[in-house]
Amino acid sequence: MTGQEIKAGNGELTEEGENPKGESWVAIPEAELEGLIQKAAKAAVSEFKRQEEKDKKRDKYHNTFALMKCYRDAVFHIEHAVSDGEQLGLAGMTEEQQRTYLESVRRSRFKTLIMTAHIDKAIEEIERRRKEADREVEYRAFELYFMQGWDYAQIAEELNTGKNTPRRWVTGIINELSILLWGIDEERIK
Repeated sequence: MTGQEIKAGNGELTEEGENPKGESWVAIPEAELEGLIQKAAKAAVSEFKRQEEKDKKRDKYHNTFALMKCYRDAVFHIEHAVSDGEQLGLAGMTEEQQRTYLESVRRSRFKTLIMTAHIDKAIEEIERRRKEADREVEYRAFELYFMQGWDYAQIAEELNTGKNTPRRWVTGIINELSILLWGIDEERIK
């Protein structure tokens, strides 16, 4: 080794008399080093993919939960959105501004109607499955939480269950509902 020596006994590498304090060095063949790097890179990629899948699943749950939290407001919007000029005093607006405003409200109402119809179908399927499995109480907890706006403590008291049971039931239904609403990713099938 030109200008380098390995000190016998402690495995420290020194270069021309310099001795790094507290550092240990290991000499390995280049091929073995490349193998270790490849192995570490594969492990990192695998961990990244696993974390990405976990994040996707969490995001789907979060999106479904958030969507259900807004469900009552969406239904209210459909039932009460002002989409006719006679429903709203549009004084001070030109005819063009009135038309643009009303078209915007109608488009929003239509999109919300389609979305809630999709949610309604998925919820009907959840209800059917729970009845078929003789687990209607789980659906009732879900309905009280999202459709009636009750909190988990009120639901537990109403359904005479433990304090965490309604949350567990709602979580299970949300997980099932997320597949009905968003579909299955191809990664999930593998």
